[in-house]
Amino acid sequence: MRIKMFLTLAALITLTGESAMTSNLQKAKDAFDHLDKNHLNIVEEFYDKDAVFQDPIHQIKGTSAIRAYYANLYKNAEAIRFEYKNTSEVDNFVTLEWRMYLKSPSLNSGREITVDGVSLITFGGKDGKVIAHRDYFDMGEFIYSHVPILSTIINVIKSKMSGD
Repeated sequence: MRIKMFLTLAALITLTGESAMTSNLQKAKDAFDHLDKNHLNIVEEFYDKDAVFQDPIHQIKGTSAIRAYYANLYKNAEAIRFEYKNTSEVDNFVTLEWRMYLKSPSLNSGREITVDGVSLITFGGKDGKVIAHRDYFDMGEFIYSHVPILSTIINVIKSKMSGD
């Protein structure tokens, strides 16, 4: 009886501790797993008001600019999801290696595309939110190769560069 009570109490303490102290890595995964055109409020919950976001074509500052970026990115997305590969968390720094699956009528004739990338995220400030977020990915893989005219040009350039 005492052992059963002890195990129940230990399980309760473990669950309570885990829910009270969500890691920054888990916060990042949760944010990107739920962020879409219908859940843009996540931006203000996740990012510090003065956060800096950067990707291969943007460098923006502040939650209103970041929210506008995601609104534009996701406005035509029918579906988006992430698969995480190598991830790490050291102090306030999170690294996520990811594969994004995106379905949009304006890309790849509406068929799902995949894009591999890495996010470097720094948490801090007085509220412990994201203060810096930088994404690394291949814009050709993401956009250029899925737009009909651009994909033809890119394929010709790739062919010439590879010596074919």
